[in-house]
Amino acid sequence: MAGIDRPAAIGALAPVIVAVAAVIATYATGLTVGTIEAAVDSPYLILGYFAERFPALAFAIVFVLMRLVVVAFVAHRPNILLRLLLLIPAFALVMAAALYPTFGGIIARPGLMGGGLSIVEGQIAGADAGLLLGGAIAGVMLGLVTGLARAIVDWSWGFAWGRLVRLVLALLAYAIMGAALAWGWATLEQGHALFPRAPLRLIETVGLIGLVIVATAPQVLIAAWGDAARRERA
Repeated sequence: MAGIDRPAAIGALAPVIVAVAAVIATYATGLTVGTIEAAVDSPYLILGYFAERFPALAFAIVFVLMRLVVVAFVAHRPNILLRLLLLIPAFALVMAAALYPTFGGIIARPGLMGGGLSIVEGQIAGADAGLLLGGAIAGVMLGLVTGLARAIVDWSWGFAWGRLVRLVLALLAYAIMGAALAWGWATLEQGHALFPRAPLRLIETVGLIGLVIVATAPQVLIAAWGDAARRERA
């Protein structure tokens, strides 16, 4: 189609495809908290509270990791071999932020705690509003961590107004992603979803796939825009 940068669109869609594939793989393998802990069998892996309350975050992390892979291929500085090597510390940063000291790390805790405190202090009313606010804060935290990880891989630093606009919109898109995932998963839980304590059922898998696609859609659009702008400057 005219007006669409196809390579940029493919690169932007790749993380969604991988995240959806991760949902399908989770269903196909019957993955649960118990099976993960039994397979890893390490005292350093503590999944904890947020693994059960916000498991959809795991697929957002998959989305981010794949996005970093795409960035490594579309960036122009440094050279491609160094960019691929720099993916290792970039991945490590995201995983540490997401898993230390337990699942959720510095991403989920500020968000869901902030949303809960806002309800307690009367700043907002209702559990749904708390979930949306908490999820949005968690999404912004994920966006900030992703930005730092991206800066490790992509050395195209410097100021430009277009880049600043895309940065602000990207953080907004991550906020929408976090809010959608938090509220959407809570809705699935109300439908008696037991994951990750029990394996995903087919209906939950379908719902989670739809949730991932909807939640990541704004970020996909921003990523496609940014990648297209990068190609035009090359």
